[in-house]
Amino acid sequence: MKFSLLILTGITLLTFQGKAQNAIQASGNETKLSLQEAVNIALKNNISVKQSENQVLLNDIQLKQSKNNQLPSATGSINESFNFGRSLDPFTNTYIEKNINYNSISINANVTIFNGFLLKNTILQNDILLKATQLDLQAMKENISLQVVLAYLNVLNAQDILTISQSQTQITNLQIQRTEKLVQAGSLPQSNLLDLKAQLATEETTVINNQSTLDLAKLSLLQLLNDKNITDVSVERLSVPVPATNVPYDASPFKIFEIAEKNQPTILAADLRIQGAMKGIDIAKAGFLPTISAGASFGGNQSNAQKTYRLDGTTTSNLGTVSFNGQDIPLIVSQPKYVEDGTVAYFQQLKNTANYGFGFNASIPIFSRFLNKNRVAQAKIQKNNADLSAQLARQTLRQNIEQAYTNMNNAAKRYDALTVQVTALEESFRAAESKFGAGAIDFVNYSLQKTNLDKARGNQVQAKYDFIFRTKILDYYQNKPLTF
Repeated sequence: MKFSLLILTGITLLTFQGKAQNAIQASGNETKLSLQEAVNIALKNNISVKQSENQVLLNDIQLKQSKNNQLPSATGSINESFNFGRSLDPFTNTYIEKNINYNSISINANVTIFNGFLLKNTILQNDILLKATQLDLQAMKENISLQVVLAYLNVLNAQDILTISQSQTQITNLQIQRTEKLVQAGSLPQSNLLDLKAQLATEETTVINNQSTLDLAKLSLLQLLNDKNITDVSVERLSVPVPATNVPYDASPFKIFEIAEKNQPTILAADLRIQGAMKGIDIAKAGFLPTISAGASFGGNQSNAQKTYRLDGTTTSNLGTVSFNGQDIPLIVSQPKYVEDGTVAYFQQLKNTANYGFGFNASIPIFSRFLNKNRVAQAKIQKNNADLSAQLARQTLRQNIEQAYTNMNNAAKRYDALTVQVTALEESFRAAESKFGAGAIDFVNYSLQKTNLDKARGNQVQAKYDFIFRTKILDYYQNKPLTF
């Protein structure tokens, strides 16, 4: 089923490029949709597609962040403290009996100069993983689109089978009308009419069963659309050609595989993950190399203990007396008088206490308890697993192509055989119908001929859709423009 889902998704995406909002409302609550519109509505509302889209967004953010990691980092800090009672003056470094508040700020910047190409390889790895995730999204959309195509074709197939059964019921009704006249004329016994009416009842039951099959096919399509505004659906007919089974397919399974290997999203994503795993090895090896970085810093502080002073006259002091020539002369000194005039302005203090610095740092791994060695070993195992996953994807693709090619050939043979059978049974039924009308055969033989024809026509319709579908699968693998 996964194989089938993956295949026809691409058919839908390449063939139908319209928009879901072009859907038109049919009579009542029925919404008439083309295949193109049904696919677009399903993709718009599918939760798995939305989750895959979110994963692409997450990987894109991861890639952007790995690029941003090359930029310098900068941090700032502010500290405010309060001291009460006996406090240390931060400017005089002496204790004073005064409440003091102290504020300091700092800014530090750091940039990595070399770290074993860790940043560079991380960017490359995240870019590869983003592309792989985008291919996963494409595969997811193809998966959902294929489910819609299958459901859409099932609706068409159920409609065709229902039409055949309704047509056969109409034929039986006409036969009943004709037989009634012959019975009334005495040409046929009453039992023939009763047998035809019983046959009609059986065929009407078949019509009911086929209508139920059609309703279930529509329900499957509605569930894929996942749109609460669409409660009933009718589908537009596709121009499906009559299978040309007498013309062999134009490519061998080997040639188809060569082409598919170059364009299938699952293969491309698997190859990208191998590249990502190789970058993982380079990232792990970076642990053996030194890391060199450069840093710079700025700082300053402020406190209410730093005051400004102003001159407020002078003061005189008597230092005592000195004797000179037998006289005591007083020693008086005059000094300027300063008084507090407020606290030094905040930014002025920062300017006065500003300090700057820069430096370089080298971190050289010497022994890490074999951590780096084991990381490299793990990365190599992951790369080996990626190789195996890519091999498995190619093996699955090749097997699916071989199976699709075989199924296509078998479907062609089945359609040819059923076409011959329907032609023969149509001739046989026309003869049986004439004989039954003339009373030459009994109802059992007539009913058997009609039942065989009805069954063969239904099988032919299914074989027709099957062959066309198998052919489109092989076209999809070759990246051909696919149309119905």
